[in-house]
Amino acid sequence: MMGTSEESVGPPKVVVTIAAIGAGLVAQKLVSAGWRFVRGTDPSSDDDSSLPEILAFAAVSAATVAFAKNWAVHRAKRVRA
Repeated sequence: MMGTSEESVGPPKVVVTIAAIGAGLVAQKLVSAGWRFVRGTDPSSDDDSSLPEILAFAAVSAATVAFAKNWAVHRAKRVRA
């Protein structure tokens, strides 16, 4: 007999995983587009960046992707709740 668990109430794990991956990819594209807008070059090929600029890009990129993934997972889990 199946009991009601928190896992069976929400969407399948694959849906949550796809939402998180999709949100992370979109966020990364937005951060890269912002970098290209501000710096005028692609972030992966910009050899003239100083260490503080590289660290700033890494911090902003990581924070944006983490926020987007957490938001997407939260929203995906609320779909059936």
